[in-house]
Amino acid sequence: MIKVRVELKQEVMIIKRLTIILLIAVLIAVTTANVFGADEEKIKLLSENIVSGGPPPDGIPPIENPNYISIEEADQFLEAEDAVFLAELEEEIYVFPQSIMVWHEIVNEEIDGEKLSITYCPLTGSAIGYYGDLSIGSSDFGTSGKLVNSNLIMYDRQTESYWSQILGQAISGPLAGEKLDRFQLTWTSWSNIKAKYERANILSNKTGFNRDYTSDPYGSYRNNQSGNYYRDENLYFDVLSENDSLNRKDIVTAGEYKGQHFAVEKEFVVREKEISFNIDEEQLTAIYEPELDTVRIRKDDEELIVFDVMWFGWHAFYPDFSENLIKSPE
Repeated sequence: MIKVRVELKQEVMIIKRLTIILLIAVLIAVTTANVFGADEEKIKLLSENIVSGGPPPDGIPPIENPNYISIEEADQFLEAEDAVFLAELEEEIYVFPQSIMVWHEIVNEEIDGEKLSITYCPLTGSAIGYYGDLSIGSSDFGTSGKLVNSNLIMYDRQTESYWSQILGQAISGPLAGEKLDRFQLTWTSWSNIKAKYERANILSNKTGFNRDYTSDPYGSYRNNQSGNYYRDENLYFDVLSENDSLNRKDIVTAGEYKGQHFAVEKEFVVREKEISFNIDEEQLTAIYEPELDTVRIRKDDEELIVFDVMWFGWHAFYPDFSENLIKSPE
């Protein structure tokens, strides 16, 4: 009798262990599905189309310990029409001049113990802020020297997984499929910063690197001179998908709402001042803010996190969302 009870007890324990193993397997499967889901094929396609941009890893060196100066000091080297990227972090104003970012592409920062990265890809005209929170902890980012869809590929310093800057998602390595959280980084001009703010933290041009911050290797946002990458229709690298609904380098303000990616033609909003449109059968509103010459996207009282990007760059990553382009009627 005792032997039977022992055997029954052992069988119950085995069943419990098998049940736990099965539950763990289900949880892993669900987690994997949540990470990849419909993105799995896209991630695979992107990972198979990574190309060299020329420099080695960190050959375009990120700024690791940024120094900041006052508006008065920065005014000694910045011109009124110079492009800058604005971030409001912990009630402080931070400004990152495009003329510095074009030589570094990433600034790694830590504010109140939280890692974050200011990222800029000159090839796609996209400036995006990312928090450094990963599933395995927090991380800084480096420049991989690689591109996909003519867009910067970053790598995290924890696992060396490759991350697409526009997607904000790892496309290869141990963290493939994982996504980063964004914070608002607004493209504006130096004159707008000076007009709006009495005090701000401006990224210093004393970076410790030997770079000519008065020269941009791609051209200039100030003029339409020949050979100016920002103004012409030429691409240096191939992309997986194109669409001629807009000119390649027209600027769109891009965002996401309930899993639906969208892009709004910036000049359309500048002209109309305010435009309402539907995403996932819900109304969003694009509002032009002249004070910073930028477009804000709102859902009722909520402001969505968005970024400016060249049309070809956005479409290359989101060809399935072309119907979510909001543009001026023909």
